[in-house]
Amino acid sequence: MLRAHVHDPAGPRWWRAVTTLGMFPLMAAAGLLTWWSETLRVEALVVAAAWLVMGRVVIPRLRPRECSVTIEPGAITLENAGLAAQRIEARDLRAASTSRLSDGACALALVRHEEGDPVLWLELASRAEIDRVRQALGIRHGGFGMLRWPPAQGTYHSVPTRVDVAASLGWLAILVAVLFQATEVALGFALFTVPLTLVAMVMATRPRPVGRGLAMTPHGLELALDGRASFLPWSEVVDAEVQGTELCLRTRTGTEALSMREAQASEREHVAAQIRSSARRARGEGPPPPEVPASLEVLAPRNEGRRAWLERIDATAASMAEASGYRQAGVAPSELWAVLESPDAPTYLRAAAARVLARVAPEEAGKRIGDALAMEHDGDARVRIQVALEEDVDVAARELERLDLRR
Repeated sequence: MLRAHVHDPAGPRWWRAVTTLGMFPLMAAAGLLTWWSETLRVEALVVAAAWLVMGRVVIPRLRPRECSVTIEPGAITLENAGLAAQRIEARDLRAASTSRLSDGACALALVRHEEGDPVLWLELASRAEIDRVRQALGIRHGGFGMLRWPPAQGTYHSVPTRVDVAASLGWLAILVAVLFQATEVALGFALFTVPLTLVAMVMATRPRPVGRGLAMTPHGLELALDGRASFLPWSEVVDAEVQGTELCLRTRTGTEALSMREAQASEREHVAAQIRSSARRARGEGPPPPEVPASLEVLAPRNEGRRAWLERIDATAASMAEASGYRQAGVAPSELWAVLESPDAPTYLRAAAARVLARVAPEEAGKRIGDALAMEHDGDARVRIQVALEEDVDVAARELERLDLRR
């Protein structure tokens, strides 16, 4: 178990669901519990309706907190984290990337469930701990996907707008009027509060317009300032730092400032650190990805067709399956398992390892290969490993050649 800090302003999915949809049980109770007084039932309906917008005003975004991280194949569990406690599975992830913070700690950025969802930042003490979490979630050394600020998806826990505040005050006035049984007054407030609520709901769920924000992609930084969109390759990004509530980007051609007033202070620092780390990786700085054991180079494609490569892999598997044991071919079984389950290993080696292991250790290979495929975030890599498991060499070779042409 690891100690960490979790920063998840929007909260896990269950928290968003409860705080967003919590009014429906109250509505159901008001309609079904006939032993409630009429006044109490009306008040319950008003509170339920008011929660559609008041929740955005009164429920704060979650603050950073300490937690314990339990690691298992394909998932991690954040424990002792209060409302931020949750289980994160590899299949839930839509984007991920690592960074080094200014205090020397390491961070892992995770986007769950939907592309453009709010980022969860997990801080750990060392690169080794980050690598353990990354390995469990099938995240490659350079990460994958896109990180956005502000989130592309409208979220319940985003900063409330003036419309939210106005609608909340209207519902508060209606609730007070109902408590004093001033029906006409309540109906009067409802004439403008209900339309405001509908507008607030639409604004909360629509995708955010391109006006001000950034997106960190594998190839560079997409930047939007006052409606002006631009793209900066990582090679053009020199540094990023936080100055007050602004994120200042230093590029080879000048400096850009992005206001992040709505973000929490730790969120600004994480975004700056992520930009710095991504730019350094693009320049070849920082720790390199894990190396592949030299003994496995025997499985690498050479100047040959796909069919010849697959036949050579099958010959290696046949040699390993002989009575003299696995090591006859010079390949250790532990190395095959390690390369199969490593998100950093080249796809062709993972596919070759899967084909060999499916032949020499079929009882164990079925589940472990399935787990490795379930954690694979690269669709092309997943398909190639699956194709390599095809028994018929001709069929597998044709499909691999077809995939090569699509690149």
